[in-house]
Amino acid sequence: MPYFIGFFFLAGSVFMTWRVTQLWRDPGLVDHFVDTFAFMPFGKDVKRGEVRSLALTATSLWGITVLLLIGLTNIELDGPAAVVFAVALLAVLLCLLSEVSVVLFNAPKFVVPPHMRSDPGLLAARRARRTAGTRRHEP
Repeated sequence: MPYFIGFFFLAGSVFMTWRVTQLWRDPGLVDHFVDTFAFMPFGKDVKRGEVRSLALTATSLWGITVLLLIGLTNIELDGPAAVVFAVALLAVLLCLLSEVSVVLFNAPKFVVPPHMRSDPGLLAARRARRTAGTRRHEP
């Protein structure tokens, strides 16, 4: 059973990388990807932010896969194995922090698909809507 879980994560990492590659190449897929996040109980801005951060999600998934495979092989964490463990753990943590930044601020731009780099982040989009809403009600 543990090896099935390891294979499942490895296959998921490969699949996610393939889908992210498609998203980066084809701007027409953005709406499809946003629709796949229908299960999330958040607004469209959050879902679009999650789509912008899919490259980070894929990278994080690769790091989790490496950590899982290290755990499944039950090797001693010394020398090169310790370095691989530390790099994978650092990659997962940095990706999580960067995902929050991409959703909220759409930064850093180099991890966002080129055709989505001009999108406002969640906070800027909400601020713009709030500002537009107060202007409509003014006499």
